[in-house]
Amino acid sequence: MIFKGIDVKKLFQLMQEHDVAEIALKDGKTTIEVKRTGGVIMDVNTALSRSFEKAADVNLPGAEAKPMDTIAGKEEDAAPAGENYHIVEAPLVGTFYRASAPDADPFVNVGDRVNKGDVLCIVEAMKSMNEIQADAGGVIKEICIEEAELVEFEQPLFKIETPG
Repeated sequence: MIFKGIDVKKLFQLMQEHDVAEIALKDGKTTIEVKRTGGVIMDVNTALSRSFEKAADVNLPGAEAKPMDTIAGKEEDAAPAGENYHIVEAPLVGTFYRASAPDADPFVNVGDRVNKGDVLCIVEAMKSMNEIQADAGGVIKEICIEEAELVEFEQPLFKIETPG
């Protein structure tokens, strides 16, 4: 079956290959919904993560393989011997904000002491503001991302020095 130049059978095969559970195609008043049953259903973050992993495996002529952190310019430094650090990672993909509003003070700055549960930042995803809380107490040693930048799933946001 062909719908506006799209081979629906091929679309279904691609859905199976990439573990996509459902998709809807709309053109004016016409809608086609394709849903798989009995298969593995995965959330959007897992699907995106797998897509990025597959894209990272593509070898281009003359391209040098580098870790994703290096490509993004956020290569992590190893913690110095004898110091304890905890990395707060992004729990979702979205836009990073240090404050609740453009004219508000940041939730935290480098050198601030935080407790477990304190709000560190907001990550906006699909028009939803998600408060990111500290999952360990200590002193903020580094803010790993700039204001209003896009963050990836599990990307380091903060480095917190924890008590030894």
